[in-house]
Amino acid sequence: MTHDAPGPSPADQLATIAAAPDLTRPASAAERVAGLGTLVVLYACLVAAMEFDLPRAAGVGVFVLGLAAFIAWNTHHIGAARRRPYTRVESAARFGGPVLMAIPGINLVFGDGPDTLAAHLVAAAVPTVAGAVHLVLRWRR
Repeated sequence: MTHDAPGPSPADQLATIAAAPDLTRPASAAERVAGLGTLVVLYACLVAAMEFDLPRAAGVGVFVLGLAAFIAWNTHHIGAARRRPYTRVESAARFGGPVLMAIPGINLVFGDGPDTLAAHLVAAAVPTVAGAVHLVLRWRR
């Protein structure tokens, strides 16, 4: 390559910049509604499952479905096109939801823990709030 070779024109450079991916694409309204719906269903199912004192197999099923909801949203955000990379806080929130599912999971799987409505509401709220933090952090632009 010689130094005399003409480089790309300014118009070509601007076209290349315009074609670069925009990593600040906001979440769509449908994604936000689906996320909030998932959180509401997660919370309601966890509370109901703990209140109705389901058999162990059903409790395990509810626990696994709750984990699946977190994994589905994590997978969606990792694979979503034109999204910015995770920050450290977002990574911690993403990890926190499935880990905090252990709080209601102990009651669902083993039947241990307090049997009051207030305790069930709080136990279900902890992973749900962690999931909400993860989703809101990913939605912000």
